[in-house]
Amino acid sequence: MLKYMLKPKIHSTTQDFTEILDIVDDIIFFKGGNTCMAMEGSSVNFFLLSNDEQNARIYGYMSLLNSLSSYIQILIVSRRVDLGSYVKTLEEKIATVKNPKIAEQLNLYHDFIKDLIKDDELLDKKIYVVVPFSQLELGPINATKGGIQNKNISLNESVKSGLITKRNNIMVQIERMGLVARPLSTNELIKLFYEMLNQEFITLDFDSADIKNVIL
Repeated sequence: MLKYMLKPKIHSTTQDFTEILDIVDDIIFFKGGNTCMAMEGSSVNFFLLSNDEQNARIYGYMSLLNSLSSYIQILIVSRRVDLGSYVKTLEEKIATVKNPKIAEQLNLYHDFIKDLIKDDELLDKKIYVVVPFSQLELGPINATKGGIQNKNISLNESVKSGLITKRNNIMVQIERMGLVARPLSTNELIKLFYEMLNQEFITLDFDSADIKNVIL
């Protein structure tokens, strides 16, 4: 009879494979002691703009780059969208509609959505601007006092103030480009990283009220 030895359980988590230590007060803390904030930026179809508008966007971007005193990261995240739940809710709504004209319009819309996602190539694109802050920016003495030691998070007010100042300056430059940047909250950051590390598809949830807004 073969005897099997019990192997020790593996308690590793996704967090063990990332540099992220925690997210507190809209600030991302890394294991090395550095921090950052993130913003979600709006987008525009550059090729649909007039020449003057294109030039204005280009000069605005140049102004943004020239205003930087440290590096930033511009991150574009593209993922496929799963509209299965939306289609199902739409079909349930069609089955309960009594007005034939509304039912006809809903069926046309349903066919449009089905045709839109038949090739499974519907993408959701988000643009994020990451604003970092190094403990070295506080100076060697302050960095040691206010840094992250022994994996215990110490939210230094100088770190928070420095991050907010840098973030606000970049937001102003982005607005001069005719775009909008919105700071991400702690919950939004947690959801963003969870989806990036665990989900290949984005599932959009809708209810009957959303469909009512579309056609009724």
